[in-house]
Amino acid sequence: MFKYFKIAWRNLWRNSRRTIITSSSVFFGVFFACFMTSMQRGSFENMIGNMARFYSGYIQIQHPDHKETPSLNNSLLLSTELEEAISKNNDITHYQKRLETFALASNGEKSFPAIIFGINPQKEDKKSSLSSKVEKGKYLENNENALMIGKVLAKNLNINIGDSLILFGQGYHGVSAVNLYRVGAILDMPVPELNKSLIYMNLPDCQEYCSVNGQITSVVLMVKNTNKIKSVEASLKPFENENTKIYTWDELMPEILNLIEGKESSSAMVKSLLFMIIGFGVWATIIMLMHERKRELAVMIAIGFQKTALIFMMLIESFLIGILGILGGLGVSYGILYYLYKNPITVVGEMAETYRSMGFEPKIMFSISPEIFYNPAITVFVIFLLVSLYQIFFVAKLKVSTSIKS
Repeated sequence: MFKYFKIAWRNLWRNSRRTIITSSSVFFGVFFACFMTSMQRGSFENMIGNMARFYSGYIQIQHPDHKETPSLNNSLLLSTELEEAISKNNDITHYQKRLETFALASNGEKSFPAIIFGINPQKEDKKSSLSSKVEKGKYLENNENALMIGKVLAKNLNINIGDSLILFGQGYHGVSAVNLYRVGAILDMPVPELNKSLIYMNLPDCQEYCSVNGQITSVVLMVKNTNKIKSVEASLKPFENENTKIYTWDELMPEILNLIEGKESSSAMVKSLLFMIIGFGVWATIIMLMHERKRELAVMIAIGFQKTALIFMMLIESFLIGILGILGGLGVSYGILYYLYKNPITVVGEMAETYRSMGFEPKIMFSISPEIFYNPAITVFVIFLLVSLYQIFFVAKLKVSTSIKS
């Protein structure tokens, strides 16, 4: 066995140009497949991450009726047992109690609809780095009776730091909710829709405004990475009851999931086309190389080399060429994609506005999840080995006398 590998390895570098041409087709196939998959996956992860950090979290705990009827009447009290389970779970990086309601925000002359989040400012900052989004003013302190509002809402109401804002809404069980608050900060959020309607206040102030007694509308959980979502959900499921329900982000935002699935379907078609091109390219290269080696193979058979042994040796050559191309493609693609993962490409001009209008940060993000690399590598390698089977047919049908004369 070893002697066949030794001969095959020598054959590769006896004609290095031929080896480089063949392995390059595999190299570029792996590279482009990894690059395309990484860019798409990075965009999806960025979109999900933005929504998770600034709104839904990766997992959310709600009253069972709140998802269909988002009302303060469908709020909940978080049990001590469930909160302890959340605190002890090492896969949960942050959790945040939140009270969410709707109101009209007014400066006395104009009114605009707003969504109010009662939060713990320090916990929210750990979850979403919210303090970095402060454009004017000072980030909200715990127990500070002030508001942080989106910059578009502030512009629409002609509100600045230190001005008063009136909130008109409906509290628990239909109680009228009206109060006057000072604006402490104006935020520039990465999701444009949030800038139009977002208001943050301290959770106790929001509970007082809504006339609820310690209740919340949700608990937002962040996990170490998206691969941990299902395991964390499973660990919390035993705490579900008639007043508590566990949801994952895709259950709360099915439209985002549908968008991703649609994009992945179209991407799968493009990648299938890419793999077909790679397959035909490798096949054409192998056909060319086999005809180039026709006389050499005939001479080897003529001096007593068995056809089965020759086929086996050539398959080993193909295996080694495939491995060289794949390892090179993986190495180069990982190096480039790791750099792009750490340094996303910033989009400017009209395209940046298009990104913002769709609710995305104007950046082209990349991912370095393991499956981005091993899935294309395995696919290209299988294609290469299947195409290499042509060599069996070629050697089996080879006519020694005719080939030597040619």
